[in-house]
Amino acid sequence: MKKWIIFLASLILPFWISIIGYSQTSNHNKGYGKITGTVKVFGKNFIGDLKEKDDMSGVVVYLTGFETKPSKDVSNLVQQNKAFNPTLLPIVAGQTVSFPNRDGIYHNVFSVSPVKSFDLGQYKSTDPPKDITFDKAGLVPVFCNIHPQMISFVLVLENNAFGKTDKEGKFVIPNVPPGRYTINAWKPKTQRMSSDIEVLPGQETVINFELKEVEKIPPHKRKDGSNYPGYQDDWES
Repeated sequence: MKKWIIFLASLILPFWISIIGYSQTSNHNKGYGKITGTVKVFGKNFIGDLKEKDDMSGVVVYLTGFETKPSKDVSNLVQQNKAFNPTLLPIVAGQTVSFPNRDGIYHNVFSVSPVKSFDLGQYKSTDPPKDITFDKAGLVPVFCNIHPQMISFVLVLENNAFGKTDKEGKFVIPNVPPGRYTINAWKPKTQRMSSDIEVLPGQETVINFELKEVEKIPPHKRKDGSNYPGYQDDWES
C-alpha cells in the first residue's frame, strides 16, 4: 500500500510545462470561452523506445480553480470481461457512479482511497447494479477483490470544465467562464501535465500537450490487506 501512496502523490503534484501551440480565436458564444486542442501520447515499443501511439483516446483534460454543481446524471463504470470500462472515469464532486456487472461471474468492487473508501460486496449480472456518490475531489483507484487485474480510476473533479480525448487525441471543453486557470492532462501510466491558461469571453483557446506512458501502476492488495492468491505485491519490498 505504501507504494500506492507514493504513486498517488506523484499524480497530485503537477508537472508544469510550457504551452505548445497556445492561441485564441473568436467564438460564437460571447459570454463564455472554449478550449480545444490535441494531446499526443507516446508509449514504449518492444525495444523500450518512445513512439507516438495510434490510439490517443482516454486522456482527461480538465481545469482547476473553481467549482460547479454536479450533474444529476449517473455515470457508469462497467464490469465486463473481467475488466472495468472505462479505465479512467471523470466526474464532478457530488456525482453518483453506478457499477453494473455484465459478467456472469461475481465481482467485488472496492476502494481504500482516503478520498472515497467503499466496499460494494459480491454481485453478478443478474443482480441490480450498486451506486456510490463521490462527494470529494481527488483520484480514487477502484479494484475488484476477486480479480487483481481489474483496475480503474474515478477522477473526481471540482467542476464540469473537462474533456476527454478521441482516438486522434483531440478534445473540446465548451462553455468555460472567463478567467485564469490551471489546465491539466492525465491518463493512467503517465505523469500529469499542467499549465496556466487564460480564457476570454467569446474566444477559443487552443492548447496542446504531450504525455509519455512511462509510469508503472503498482500492484495492490485485497480489501483486507492480504495478497491475492498467486499474486505477489513486489512493490511492498
